[in-house]
Amino acid sequence: MEPFTNLRSRLIPLLAPDVDTDQIIPAQYINVSGRGALSDALFARLREQDPSFILNRPEMSGRAVMLVGSNFGCGSSREAAAWALAAWGIRALIGRSFNATFHNNCLQNGVLPITAPAEAHSRLCEAVAAQPGLEVSIDLERECVQVPEAAIEFATDVEQFARDLLLRGIDELQYLLDRRTKIEAYENQVGVLQ
Repeated sequence: MEPFTNLRSRLIPLLAPDVDTDQIIPAQYINVSGRGALSDALFARLREQDPSFILNRPEMSGRAVMLVGSNFGCGSSREAAAWALAAWGIRALIGRSFNATFHNNCLQNGVLPITAPAEAHSRLCEAVAAQPGLEVSIDLERECVQVPEAAIEFATDVEQFARDLLLRGIDELQYLLDRRTKIEAYENQVGVLQ
């Protein structure tokens, strides 16, 4: 994973409430492999059915932050939804609320889900509607989200352990592997597996 420290990007507004993981990556695509296939699978059904769907618009290419509505990522617990977002290039989601399992899947796959306070989210939605090219700045080191053009600022709400992993660009498995020597020393000390 690439370390997540500072990110500046224009926003992809997808503000519908209750966007479920089957919409994010339809079931027939959950076993695809490779970044290209996962990227193509992101919102595949909606992209095929609606030529004007937000991700079909050329100006959305290269944007790394998605502005979403409430209860984003609800439904099944498929981790492939986070994989597809990351493969498309999404590094952060800003929304009102996220399904807890989806939230954790995102964090474990390098996508930062940020729950925005109601007033800040509302102002951000209004600002991006008025200025579609509006940029957001996410500074994970300082734990801050800023939209200077719209005078919007709020804190990220990331749990400290997840924040540290994102800043280092590692997942939980790598965190444990980095401590293998200490773990083995402890196991030897207490007689585990002997």
